Amino acid sequence: MNAIFLTLLFVQFVSSTANNNNNNNNNRNRLWQLPAKSTAVVTGGTKGIGHAIVSELCLSFGCKILTCARNEKELNECIKEWQEKGCDVRGCVADISTTEGRSSLMDAVKDLINDDDCANPGKLDILINNVGTNIRKPSIEYTEDDLEFVMKTNFKSFFEVTKLCHPYLIREKVEGESYCKQTSSVVNIGSVAGVVCMKSGTPYAATKAAMNQLTGNWACEWGPVGIRVNCITPWYINTALAQQVLKNEEYKK
Repeated sequence: MNAIFLTLLFVQFVSSTANNNNNNNNNRNRLWQLPAKSTAVVTGGTKGIGHAIVSELCLSFGCKILTCARNEKELNECIKEWQEKGCDVRGCVADISTTEGRSSLMDAVKDLINDDDCANPGKLDILINNVGTNIRKPSIEYTEDDLEFVMKTNFKSFFEVTKLCHPYLIREKVEGESYCKQTSSVVNIGSVAGVVCMKSGTPYAATKAAMNQLTGNWACEWGPVGIRVNCITPWYINTALAQQVLKNEEYKK
């Protein structure tokens, strides 16, 4: 499976058909549409799945996008690539597994959503929790530092970032009704390793299983305030991270 196909699945979750005034035919026609200048935050957008998602959102849907990465050089190269194609993409150098990194990201989020030309000024329309890492070794060989690194990168970062973005994702309810006319979208990039048992780093699998559970809980908790929450759980995607194991013929067996 390649990153572009996964992006199509992702767009299906993100695209809103929540306008209750439209009939079913109009809703079907709008399945792959987003309002122009919708705001989106994509964590870890310089490589693999994250890069494909940023590209799809900006090139096909005209979103205003903020992405982040730890490597400033790689981030700047990607930003230049997207901007040369006419995309409205900005970057933030941040390690969101840290409090300081998340603070820097949120400063950039506030700048993004306060632009005058946003689809919904002051509001965040899309959050893609894509940052993740893995350390592959037998369970008994993990050190406490290994475990802490994977947990902070894969679980704590997306939990805390989503909490911080929550006030900007909330939508107003229709007066006198229990539903919101507009919605925002949170998409968590999980893994099949969080659904079935397989050969992978066990802490990684545990964090992705936790992501699946949290996705369902948030969907129930935040649905009434107009926040849709979904999780994509792909098999191996042909990215640089996955190539570390895909090139190992013994691992494939």
